[in-house]
Amino acid sequence: MIQQPTEGKGKSEMQKEVTMQYTLLHTLVWLLPAFSTQELVSLSVSPDITAECGKPVTLTCNASSSQRELSIKRMEWFQNRTSVCSVSEEGEIRNHAPSTRDSYCQYKHGQLSLTFKSAKPLDRGSYACKLQSSRGARHKVTKVELQECCGKAEGVWTKDRLTCIFRNVYPDGDVHWFNPSRNLSYGSVRRYTSKQVDEGGWLTIQSDLDLENLPGPNSCSLMSPTSGRYIASTLVLKPQSRSLDATQKQTDQSGSGVGSHRPMWTFLFSAVLLGATLN
Repeated sequence: MIQQPTEGKGKSEMQKEVTMQYTLLHTLVWLLPAFSTQELVSLSVSPDITAECGKPVTLTCNASSSQRELSIKRMEWFQNRTSVCSVSEEGEIRNHAPSTRDSYCQYKHGQLSLTFKSAKPLDRGSYACKLQSSRGARHKVTKVELQECCGKAEGVWTKDRLTCIFRNVYPDGDVHWFNPSRNLSYGSVRRYTSKQVDEGGWLTIQSDLDLENLPGPNSCSLMSPTSGRYIASTLVLKPQSRSLDATQKQTDQSGSGVGSHRPMWTFLFSAVLLGATLN
C-alpha cells in the first residue's frame, strides 16, 4: 500500500518517495511470474562439445517440471537462429535442415536429441533448445566446436613437379616441403598452393613444387596455424620407385620364403622421415 504524504516533507521529496514505491511495486509484479515459471518448468542441454572430425555427435535437451503434469506444446533445436528440427504437441518430429545436413532428431519422454552422423565444419556453431509448455517457456544454449584434423594426404610425382593434396582439412593449414638434406619451404624452390571449400565446409589444400633435380625421397607436411603442429604428412616418391617397390614385394612373396631385406631400409627411412616432420 502506498503511504499518504506526511506533513513536514517537501513536495519534491514526497514525489520521489511515491515514485520509488510505484517502481518497487511494478518490479515485484513483473518478477513474480518469472519466479513461478522457473519453479514449474526447467530445461537442461548438453554442455559445450569439441567434436572429433568425422565422428558422431549428439546434443540432448531435457524438459522437466516440479509438477506432475507437464504438457509440451513444442520443442525445437536452432543452430545460429536457424531451425534444425522440432517436435509438436502430438509428438510429431519435423526436420527443417537442408538435405546436405547429415543429421536427425529423436524425441522421447520430454527429451529432444539432435544427432550428427559425422561431425564436419558445417556443424559448428551455437545451438539453442527452446521449449513451449503448459508450465511456461524456457530456452538453453550450447556450442559445438571441431578439433583440427586432416582426413587424407596424397603425394604425386609427375614429370615436372611434385604435388601434395590434403583433403578434409579443418580449420586451415600451411604446406611445408622436406628433402632429406634440407627444408624446401624456406628455399628458392618455387611453390604454388591452392585451397577449395566443399559443401560440408571441408578444405582441400594442394601444393605444387617445381621439380629441379631434387633427390628423393621428398615429403610434405601440413601445419595447423591454430596449434602450430603438423597434423598430416606424406611421402612423394618417384613413379619408378613405386614400381620397383611393388615388383620387389611380389618377388619376395613368390620366393622360397626368405624375403629380401632391401625394402626394409626404405620403410625405416620413410618412417623416420615422417616421424621427424610430425614432431
